[in-house]
Amino acid sequence: MAYDEQHKTYVLFGGQTKDGSSDETWLFDGSKWTQATPAHKPTARRNPAMAYDPAQKNVVLYGGLVQDKGEGVPAADTWGWDGADWSVLNSYSDTVGQRLGASVVTAGDKILLFGGGLAFNDGLTADAFAWDGHVWSSIDRESRPSGRYGAALAWNPNDSSLLVFGGNGADPNAGPGAAGIPLASTWSLRGGVWTLLASAGPPPTGQANAIWQANPGRMVVMFGMAGASCPKATNAVWAWDGKAWSQLASATPPPRWGASAAQASDGSALVFGGSDEPGC
Repeated sequence: MAYDEQHKTYVLFGGQTKDGSSDETWLFDGSKWTQATPAHKPTARRNPAMAYDPAQKNVVLYGGLVQDKGEGVPAADTWGWDGADWSVLNSYSDTVGQRLGASVVTAGDKILLFGGGLAFNDGLTADAFAWDGHVWSSIDRESRPSGRYGAALAWNPNDSSLLVFGGNGADPNAGPGAAGIPLASTWSLRGGVWTLLASAGPPPTGQANAIWQANPGRMVVMFGMAGASCPKATNAVWAWDGKAWSQLASATPPPRWGASAAQASDGSALVFGGSDEPGC
């Protein structure tokens, strides 16, 4: 899900339903949901990455797990939503490649993509890319975080850095379709260089959501699947102020992981769906 600043609506595409992966597009105007009927659309999928591109004034969708007769196939296509229809912006990215569970965020006048993998517990990555409206380009160097999918991302406009928390890392004792092991590390990417921000904070958490709170200037992480052993859905809320983590009051919605979330430029945010199924 992403917030379309041009048309002042939240845009939700795809996801997992009781009937399988969805190819539906839904719009939320702040009071009600409306199903869109675009002439074109991506194939049914779950775990796509979505964010608003301020430069091109459209919502960008990347990858995800495209439904097939098996476990699904990770995609490498880029689509744009102009408020009325979807169009293919890049049919296959050689730089990013096939990925599900990647995370994206609006970063100033562009969007950034981080992580994801070929499967939920296999081929996990931790590299970062920027979208210029036509292609994805690598923006980081080596000494990256460990590979992960479902990481929580926020853009810090105060120092132009990408903040990354948690996600699910590879579990060597499980197969490709397993959930992976929740992580607890916090990283910052600035000027192409990754820095590990060492500080006690949230427990290992995967598939959480994050927003940037302009006042007082901090990343806020909420929900997710928490715990190193037998992780469970949580509605805990944590804040990173650049120096330390602090736990805030729990969110009003019940615990969930893998929810869709998007934030508007005025700081407000919308959270939709998710699962409360335990990870063991």
